Amino acid sequence: MVVIIVTVLNRRLAAAPLPRLPSFHESFMALRRAMALLATMALCWGAVPAARAIPEAEALRKLQVVPVLLITDEKGIPLPIPRGKTLVLPLFLDYARAEAEWKRFRQANPGIRAQIIPVPLNVANERIAQMRRQIKEGYTLVSPPIPLPRDLEIATKMLRQQGVSEEKIRKGLTVPVFFTKPFLTLRTPEGERGVFFLSHGDMQAALARFPGRDALKPQVADLTAVLREIVRVEKDNYIFYPTQEYFRLQQLQKTAAGGAAAPGSPAAGGGGSGRKLPADRVKLQAPPPPPPAP
Repeated sequence: MVVIIVTVLNRRLAAAPLPRLPSFHESFMALRRAMALLATMALCWGAVPAARAIPEAEALRKLQVVPVLLITDEKGIPLPIPRGKTLVLPLFLDYARAEAEWKRFRQANPGIRAQIIPVPLNVANERIAQMRRQIKEGYTLVSPPIPLPRDLEIATKMLRQQGVSEEKIRKGLTVPVFFTKPFLTLRTPEGERGVFFLSHGDMQAALARFPGRDALKPQVADLTAVLREIVRVEKDNYIFYPTQEYFRLQQLQKTAAGGAAAPGSPAAGGGGSGRKLPADRVKLQAPPPPPPAP
């Protein structure tokens, strides 16, 4: 069944397969100047004055610092998992879970040369929209982002403590996004921006750098709700903090450029999980490193 569906997708997508990462490289350029993060953090205690709503496309571009990992064939065409008339294409936020799924896929489909490639979440969403238009009639494609179980567990606990019902949590929480009230912000060349974190651990690490952290109340919302808020607010007020996978890809690029990665390090294949991304493709797949802090 997998082979039949993949063949159909290959015919329809061969003309426009999912890119490796020239587009990944380009998409990171817009936020490179904002990557000197920890040295310039500040706290935002008041409301930001309104100006104008930003376009939805601009809000989605903020996800370019959130790479997701897809299982694809050797040409870079995604390999969805068939479940009846539904095709499931997971978007993994960390390498270890992507690799575990890759191993299961290889065992079930030894004739398909599957691989793992990273793509910015905003680019992945665009390509998936194209796939939905091209897919065989009668099939439905779903592409759930797969967060870390620990983050989902923490987010669920936080929402319960806030009195959110189990039903609303089950229906409304897919990808947890963490932030604080009042907002923790970054001082960027374009001004201060409130920060959203895809990882609770990243938020806690950032808060640990501030003496006044006890005054900040951790909050959580689903990614869809956060994007809706970014679009609704009448000024460009927010950015997403780059994920650990983003930094791992940076290290892969440095390794491919000539540096050596220690055995078991993230650069050596997702925390020592055993499989390295092919060295001859790393330069295309990894984003450029951020500029040094001023």
